[in-house]
Amino acid sequence: MNTSLRARVFGQPRTDLCLDDEQVPAKSAAFWWINGYRARLLIWTRDEWEKMPTPPPDAQFHPHGVWCALRLD
Repeated sequence: MNTSLRARVFGQPRTDLCLDDEQVPAKSAAFWWINGYRARLLIWTRDEWEKMPTPPPDAQFHPHGVWCALRLD
């Protein structure tokens, strides 16, 4: 089957160029872009997680022994 399908566009297309010039990266976070939105993956070790007074309810435990939470800015 050789048919072409039109891709769906989610949200409004971005026409501006965004540069992320973060001088000091945030501790325990990895950043990237998802569909034009800045995303970050927060990561905590078991020790950091146990010391938190109120851990985020949406965080998930990863089999490699860390806690993770995804945030869109």
